[in-house]
Amino acid sequence: MSAGTNLVVPVVLWGKTAPTHCISCIFLSRDQRTLVTGCYDGQICLWQVDPDTLKMIPRCLLVGHTAPILCLSKASISLDNNFIVSSSESGEMCTWDLVDGKCREVVKLPYVHTAILAYHMCGCDDVRLFCNGYYAEVLVMDPFSLEIVFTLSSKVKPDWISALHVLRPAKRKDDVVLALTTTGIVKVWTLFGQESKSSEPFYEDESKQIRCLNALSMTCCAYNQRTVLIVCSKYWQIYDAGDFSVLCSVIPPRGERWLAGDFLAADRVVIWSDEGRGYLYKLPANSIADNKDFHSKSVESDNPFLYCLLAVPSDKPLSCPPAMRYHVVSRQGKMYKYLIRGDSEGCVLIWNIPEVTNSQLSQIKQEEFVKPPAMPPTVTTSLVKAWAAMKPPPVGILDQLDTNDQPGVKLTASIYLPQQSRLVVGREDGSIIIVPASQTVMLQLLHGKHQQYDDWPPHQLLLGHAGRVNCLLYPNHLHQRYEKSHLVSGGVDFAVCLWDLYSGTLLHRFCVHAGEITQLLVPPNTCSPRIQKCICSVASDHSVTLLGLAERKCVVLASRHLFPVVTIKWRPLDDFMIVGCSDGTVYVWQMETGHLDRVLHGISAEEVLYACDENIATSSTGDVGLANPAVHFFRGLRHRNLSAIRHATQRGLHQLQQLHHATNQDGSDHQKPRALPLMIQGLRTNPKDPESHILVFDIEALI
Repeated sequence: MSAGTNLVVPVVLWGKTAPTHCISCIFLSRDQRTLVTGCYDGQICLWQVDPDTLKMIPRCLLVGHTAPILCLSKASISLDNNFIVSSSESGEMCTWDLVDGKCREVVKLPYVHTAILAYHMCGCDDVRLFCNGYYAEVLVMDPFSLEIVFTLSSKVKPDWISALHVLRPAKRKDDVVLALTTTGIVKVWTLFGQESKSSEPFYEDESKQIRCLNALSMTCCAYNQRTVLIVCSKYWQIYDAGDFSVLCSVIPPRGERWLAGDFLAADRVVIWSDEGRGYLYKLPANSIADNKDFHSKSVESDNPFLYCLLAVPSDKPLSCPPAMRYHVVSRQGKMYKYLIRGDSEGCVLIWNIPEVTNSQLSQIKQEEFVKPPAMPPTVTTSLVKAWAAMKPPPVGILDQLDTNDQPGVKLTASIYLPQQSRLVVGREDGSIIIVPASQTVMLQLLHGKHQQYDDWPPHQLLLGHAGRVNCLLYPNHLHQRYEKSHLVSGGVDFAVCLWDLYSGTLLHRFCVHAGEITQLLVPPNTCSPRIQKCICSVASDHSVTLLGLAERKCVVLASRHLFPVVTIKWRPLDDFMIVGCSDGTVYVWQMETGHLDRVLHGISAEEVLYACDENIATSSTGDVGLANPAVHFFRGLRHRNLSAIRHATQRGLHQLQQLHHATNQDGSDHQKPRALPLMIQGLRTNPKDPESHILVFDIEALI
């Protein structure tokens, strides 16, 4: 990993507790060497798989998404091309390199995909991603640039596409896209490989209404292309691909709902349910394309026959439906069929689906059983099992404080002070520990005499919170205007505490919120002198405060928000603090007076937040303020804000001076900012997990 030209080496101290990994989607690479699991917290775990035994160990955790992972797909047909594409609930899409775990491309779209199918179209060098989701089109995307190549639109009753399948008919060079809308309309597009992002939309060639609402998956039989399996939560059905008439239908076992399914052969299917079980069915004669009775009227004595159950012995109920996927892979000239499951406990299970001959099926049919024969998974593993198997166990940053007879107190917040080389860690019991960072790292990672010392390195203990410490802030690290000795902490006890870092004393306890503190921030440097001495705190009761560290009192209490606060922006020259809530509402507060200036909704709310981002970008390009001073001057006139008018005038003069100064300088005195040899960053994959820590060593700075 390199930042700029510097060589940076990251090391993770995971701690003794495995991270929570509630699996939302799962994928196995074609070479069967990498299993990929996406989770509801937005992380992706890469597991190293032994193709012969299917034994696996977690290798890499990919962090980048901010919402649950909904889709995982391959990015290429080439076996050597180790890339996957992931998509999240917030519209983010990433292309990842499975070898080193790097994110090669990222994009945020206004579309949320619920399924991505990688398909090699005729006339294309590599696969295209066929995406469907919470929108009325089928998007066809490039997996490496993540650009939309073209869009398939609907002319007849456009609606969200709930299931999709792409196939190439035998002895033809075109591709057929089958899609099923949430309202049960089957749509067919024919692609010839010359499609591109043209102005004209590609409309469906034909569409037909069938009795099938909210389908979860649709698969055309790869063995004959004459039957289609459609799975809904309350039934799965086999359709004739020619006229889309129903051939057979099966409801789920009591208390279960179907999730999806696939063809094992022309006459067999595997269907899985939300309880994490797989059901293997033999199809009746009227649903098998090669049978003489195909498409005939169904006979009572010939129904789909359940001949095997893929289940976990004594499986406990799952807190949410598992992610399951069917994979067919070839190894050493032999075909293997796997059903893979990832569940809410972070467990990964693989069933190697057995090949059952027709004679064995007849034998099973003759043995009249109440329950079909059950088959346990071939492999079961989880992050918890992987952690337990490690000897010695993974180390945490404060393991020296743990006693052997009882588990350590959970670490809940941390902040690294690079100037003092100290690490401040907040814990579940309300205590705050301060340790010398380099000595602590040395104790965990390096062998030597120091490991025999009893109380080394020495630590400082701050006691003041009556419960979990949620967040920590060292204001001086963000701006020099704050006292070097001040440390601020926020806890579950509704309190914000101001500490003297050197003496370890509690200077003041702010009790102005009616909910636990979730965030601590620093206002920008261009605010008024009074606000510059404040810090901003956000709480779970949807309130925001500006707390004066010098005055030791609450300067502004903004507490009329009806929904949780998700973002805070600043317009210092207008004296505005802008609070964005989870329902999209924006509240504009005056900082000096504490008055609520206005409440904005919809597009005007978005525009105000966007304008704040624009201003930050403008200020980062060289000027200390925000946008054009003239704009702020007229805005100040409009709002009758004398402070803003005065400030804008001063900034206009300052900009002219800066411009004159810049033209008379050759710019040769710019110095490269010095990098820090060590940085420590807290990492938490789930709010309930204890913090792990990433140590980032800058090799050049160390030398």
